[in-house]
Amino acid sequence: TMPLLIAGSGEQRTLRLVARHADIWHTFAGGDDLTRKSEVLDAHCAEIGRDPGEIERSVLVDGDPTATGPELLAQGVTFFIVSVRDLNLEPVRDWVRWRDEQNNRHHAP
Repeated sequence: TMPLLIAGSGEQRTLRLVARHADIWHTFAGGDDLTRKSEVLDAHCAEIGRDPGEIERSVLVDGDPTATGPELLAQGVTFFIVSVRDLNLEPVRDWVRWRDEQNNRHHAP
């Protein structure tokens, strides 16, 4: 099947749709707002008997991944969309390098 990504953070309508149908939830929320909206999504999943772990969490990122990546991972975000400006691909390289370090750290023999 093809994955379905739903973007948005409306707590009553959008997050209910995410809980019922989405494979990936993309949000523009950050920090405490992201934590709260994730909890709302988890509650909507509980209402319908769905495991919230089945829904991948996605955010737009830029800047230094070592500064923001660990907190996003701790909040359950595993899908990172990298913002690129003026065709400068260095941020993509930084995020890919950071991602690979995290994967190696968590999957090392």
